[in-house]
Amino acid sequence: MTLSKSLSLPSQLVVRQAAHISGAALLAVNPPDTGWAADLAITNSWHWHAGYAQQWPQTHHFGATPPTGSFDGAILWLPKEKKLTEYVLAALADLLPSGAPLWLVGEKRSGIKSIHKTLQAPWGPAQKLADGNHSSLLVTHLSAQQTSFNAADYLVTKELPQPPLSPLQLASYPGVFAYPGIDAGSAMLLEHLPQFKAGGAVLDFACGHGVLGAWLQRLQPELDISYLDVSAMALAACAKTLELNGLSGELIAADRLHSELPKYSVIVSHPPFHTGQATDYSIGQQFLQNARQHLTNDGELWLVANRFLPWPELIEASFGHCERIAQDNKFAVYRAVNRAVNRTARSKPRRGRR
Repeated sequence: MTLSKSLSLPSQLVVRQAAHISGAALLAVNPPDTGWAADLAITNSWHWHAGYAQQWPQTHHFGATPPTGSFDGAILWLPKEKKLTEYVLAALADLLPSGAPLWLVGEKRSGIKSIHKTLQAPWGPAQKLADGNHSSLLVTHLSAQQTSFNAADYLVTKELPQPPLSPLQLASYPGVFAYPGIDAGSAMLLEHLPQFKAGGAVLDFACGHGVLGAWLQRLQPELDISYLDVSAMALAACAKTLELNGLSGELIAADRLHSELPKYSVIVSHPPFHTGQATDYSIGQQFLQNARQHLTNDGELWLVANRFLPWPELIEASFGHCERIAQDNKFAVYRAVNRAVNRTARSKPRRGRR
């Protein structure tokens, strides 16, 4: 197997230690890349990250629950969230046969050093196979197959007051942003969202459990709201949030604003700036560079973000202006409108209103 430097560090370790991994029908779980799999018998992969799934050329499954099928074992790229790891281990214990091996790989800062605290029966103790690339490769075995996994057992619901309406019912699964409730930034944005034009199309970008869109939809039932997120766990939670509140909307699995998406009259978002453990500005940058193209004339962008992020400059570069609606010592709410502007006359962008 040829080692590619474009692979993630854990995947590079899998390539180097492939001799430790065997089986005629293996399931890859949460792999961020594909170039490591050439000499292994991977018959399917399970992704809850839409971007990872799209680059996978072989058979793959995107969803909050694993694919059906028969597997001799699995390789798990350890997620950063402990609760999500527990969820995935329970799902795999229901899927794999008794005695099946499960290889665990991850960066040392991602929690793999403490995985022994998470592994519980029916999983046996983890044996370290190798260290390298700031990562570790371990193996555990399933002592006895469990047949009791039900994703609904991991669903958590919270009430969010929404006067004068009844409380908004929020559903969440492990791995969803701000699990199991709402973060302070999104709460600030909700305080400042206005009444929008009736009948408009709204996109909740990086929707998580759907709190922004559902909040708006309850206040203005005539709005046509779509929900976009990269995470299958988030989309499953969002679907449940809509169900609990008697709402409906289109769910879109994507890691960016792709060209096939239509134009919206409003886009609301609390855009992420992490991929796994790493700080990753690319998602927010791509979103802000393309948001204007997906807004109708006079369409509005509303977002909240940590104040240290360079989003105001990107918004001004795209829209020609950026209005700071509110701020505290951590977050700021920004607004921009898609209007024709002459940006060539300015040598540098103006600062948002403070």
